[in-house]
Amino acid sequence: MVKPFAVAANAVEAWLTEAGTQFATRVASLPGSSKPMAWEFKVAHPRLLHDTARLSLPRDFPATPAQIHLHRDHCLVLPHVEETGKVCLGVEASPQDYADPVPAVGRVLNAFQNFLTQCNDEDWIVSELKRECWSYWLRFCDKVASRPEARPTPGQLYLAIHGLTKIEEGTLAVYYVSSDHQKAKIAVGCPGATDPHTLARRHGLSTGQLVRGQALFIPLSEDLDWRPGVWPMDFEELDTLIGQLSGNMMSASSWLQQFEGTPAQPFLVAFVQGQFAYAYQLCPPLVQGLSSLAIEPLPSIRLDAEWSLTRGYGLDAFAKRQAKRVLVLGCGSLGSPIIELLARAGIGSITIVDPELFLPENCSRHILGLSSTEQAKATQLADRLTREIPGVSVQGVRALASSWVSDRVSPNMFDLVVDCTGESSVRALLSQCRQSAFEGTPIVHTWLEPYCAAAHVALVGTADVWPITDPADTLVNAADWPEPTKHEIPACGAGFHPYGVADTWQAAGFAAERLLSALDLTPGSSVIWSWVRSKAYLDALNVGAKPRTIVPATGSVFDSTMLLRDYNKVLNPNG
Repeated sequence: MVKPFAVAANAVEAWLTEAGTQFATRVASLPGSSKPMAWEFKVAHPRLLHDTARLSLPRDFPATPAQIHLHRDHCLVLPHVEETGKVCLGVEASPQDYADPVPAVGRVLNAFQNFLTQCNDEDWIVSELKRECWSYWLRFCDKVASRPEARPTPGQLYLAIHGLTKIEEGTLAVYYVSSDHQKAKIAVGCPGATDPHTLARRHGLSTGQLVRGQALFIPLSEDLDWRPGVWPMDFEELDTLIGQLSGNMMSASSWLQQFEGTPAQPFLVAFVQGQFAYAYQLCPPLVQGLSSLAIEPLPSIRLDAEWSLTRGYGLDAFAKRQAKRVLVLGCGSLGSPIIELLARAGIGSITIVDPELFLPENCSRHILGLSSTEQAKATQLADRLTREIPGVSVQGVRALASSWVSDRVSPNMFDLVVDCTGESSVRALLSQCRQSAFEGTPIVHTWLEPYCAAAHVALVGTADVWPITDPADTLVNAADWPEPTKHEIPACGAGFHPYGVADTWQAAGFAAERLLSALDLTPGSSVIWSWVRSKAYLDALNVGAKPRTIVPATGSVFDSTMLLRDYNKVLNPNG
């Protein structure tokens, strides 16, 4: 590191000497070296508030490129200037910089000159400030909060704002650290009838003393000029802006009037542009009658599903997934990761049915862990997903699939039924109940072969019924297996198949991808998808497995293939 640093420092010294001693001044040196690591120099530009800039070589140069700082007053005035004054020039390190570090400094100086040239263009400044206005909002909030007169604000503000199309009133749940209501730890806000306290409790945010408040949510058009310099700085500006945006139908003052005479409570106004919310806390005057309300800008964190699960991308497809209802039978080592993947993909309603308790030995391959020991897998998994993933309704039921399906299910309750038990008896059960419980609903059977040598996803369309004879082993599987493949333990009916978590979750990803395609697309004909590992993998097991024709004959133990097979041809090989 020292050699390229020294070479670059010598080059900078030479440049500055050529420019004249009045051009630059050393301001710091690398410890243990006489070489400077930073220089200040004069810059003449009509847009600059101060005429001094600083060029520095970071201690890990050239891994981190050279940096240029302006005075921190330029933050929120010129684009790409951070609160420290660092100018973000978009210059990245190159592997060649270690052998030839001088051009690395030259790239930064050239980029800075280009930045200054662009700053001559007012339209460019406005465009760049608008393009990255959320980053500038965060800096704006920090700057305002650092003022001596700044009022206390929540440590974190969470908002659920999906689907906001008009000005809408809402409510707040604010959680204070102490009873004096001076220090708020967390605030949660929702438009409409959604209760923020219920949302906070669901996601483990309701810690502290609850005080309820009011919120006003205001959508902004994408083309509205919204950037540093136009953001409201006091209550009067905020009041005027709301009047303009509402066509003078309302204002912050008129909104607050309806709460006069009620107990003191927190108030929040959130402007929503695109996927981001720019919030202001309304603070009562320090001396009633002598000053107006104060406002404090707040950074916010969206916790609704539209943002948390999509970042605002593909919302039309996501909305369709939110309307889907899926029944999953079995949430073991294969079912539990499939269920989590479906939830994180935005499937709106998932019902899990599984009779088993979670035991410590399940930890190695299951989504759950030791905190769920001796508790029902289905309910524990449902609770976990409800707490951790927004916008999904997950119900867990500890029951046998046979009794629950017979007692509770009727046609059209679900958009898809997924059997993850891997049990022949459950496949037969679903075939028996095809008309009485699942008429018009696609059914998917997914299972693993021993040693996770293959995984299969059999989509049974609405016009078909899985054969009651269950051809999974005889016609679908990739290999003939000797008996037994299950590792037995000294207990009645107990044992396990010896495969690892990486094997299982790889198969779960394969299955979930195809389940989502079945949910996203119009249900079609029946099909069988298979993920099959190579013959080398089967041979390495050394258990006497006999591969069938779908097993790849070539490749290493790490190779595999993915197949889409015709349902009728697989189940009726002789036509």
